[in-house]
Amino acid sequence: MSKIVIFGGSGFIGSELIIKLANYKNFQIDVITRNKKNIHPLKVLPNVRFHEINSFNYAAIEKYIRGSEIVINLMGILHEDKKNLFKTIHTIYPKIIQNLCIKNKVKKFIHMSALRSETNASNYLESKHMGEKQLLQKKHQLKTFILKPSIIFGTDDNFINMFFKVMKISPIMAVISPNSLFQPISVKDLVLIITALIQNNSFKSRTFELGGPKTYSFIDILKAIKKIKKLRCILLSLPKVFDKILVAVLELSPRKIITRDNLKSLQVDNVCEINHSYEFLSELNELETHINKL
Repeated sequence: MSKIVIFGGSGFIGSELIIKLANYKNFQIDVITRNKKNIHPLKVLPNVRFHEINSFNYAAIEKYIRGSEIVINLMGILHEDKKNLFKTIHTIYPKIIQNLCIKNKVKKFIHMSALRSETNASNYLESKHMGEKQLLQKKHQLKTFILKPSIIFGTDDNFINMFFKVMKISPIMAVISPNSLFQPISVKDLVLIITALIQNNSFKSRTFELGGPKTYSFIDILKAIKKIKKLRCILLSLPKVFDKILVAVLELSPRKIITRDNLKSLQVDNVCEINHSYEFLSELNELETHINKL
């Protein structure tokens, strides 16, 4: 039985991945999380064990990596706070994990990054890019796959679902950076790609840009939600000069919807130069199909 270790497995992508991998009887899945309360529905899955860690250090992490064949890192944050910094989560932790993988002779390391991180347009993207650069320095010592998806949609995503909920109850919604481009990919397709990397040994260390079948502007995504779900919400595209003002106000909200750093990321077109998703799948799920099911 192959042991697979997943860091950040209690999140949106991790939950989908665990459900998929649990169907394979030859996998023992160990999920390392900082928030065990999010994994209750997954506890009943066969061949899956959950471990909560309070501190991220070599000793605490190595005992879980030891004996594993594949390690997957899905850890990521969109907003910083005093306890969770972009640099820590996206740059330092991945390096620690990779070093321990090399030390313990792990066969494959799959790391989730972000599309267009190389632009360094925001602190978020810069931290992702620095993490990638460090991992690639040791790609010859460990088979390392870096996945760079566009925005990801699915049942529990925090993007499409959030805007749908807002538009259902709001008569009008101001749209920041309406012309920014996205290439949304289904979480189910992303999980199939990860599963293929686990099972297929022919791939060498490399970076994959992953997108869906279509490119949309931000306003087009919102218009699709409005049309398909028959909503009355008026979408008001803001001139660029007002973006920072509105975001500065929203940043003061107890529940962070968007920050000034998020705005910098949003202003970078989030599309693939080459969509490597088609190396794994001949057909990709469309965003409109997902919106219909909301």
